[in-house]
Amino acid sequence: MNSFYNNKYTFRIFSVFLIFIFGQKGIAQTGISGKVTDENTGEEMVAANIIVTKNGNFIQGETTDIDGNYTIQVDSGKYDIEVSYTGYPTQKITGIIVNEGLTTKVDVQLTTDLKLQMMSIVVLNICIPIIKQDETSTGLTITSEKIRYLPTRNINEIITITPGVSFTQ
Repeated sequence: MNSFYNNKYTFRIFSVFLIFIFGQKGIAQTGISGKVTDENTGEEMVAANIIVTKNGNFIQGETTDIDGNYTIQVDSGKYDIEVSYTGYPTQKITGIIVNEGLTTKVDVQLTTDLKLQMMSIVVLNICIPIIKQDETSTGLTITSEKIRYLPTRNINEIITITPGVSFTQ
């Protein structure tokens, strides 16, 4: 045992190993991670956008992976995140505290607060063609309103637009 500590190279390797193991806390990853899902279905939100801000300043952005997970490396401090996804309102989470050497887990559930609104459609003008090419019956009522839109005012020409009626002079 004495020879172990007396061996200069073995002692150095052992010392470096101990420093590496106990020093891991100082170089451990610090950040924010989590999962983004749909609140109603629990489905993972693939490619949801996550934006990290600190004191209103943009720090970093990330998108979720195929399982809805994200990991963002940041320094220790207090952060806000905004999560957005097409078809969902943006959700903002504020005051996320990230400690040195730790990853803070923030899972986000997006919800659609869409309320369907019934809309009524008002038709202001209906145009019915005066002459229907496919009509085979001879009955046709021509009102003064229809005559107003005709390109002619001659009564003989107006009669000829009735299907089945012909006029010769």
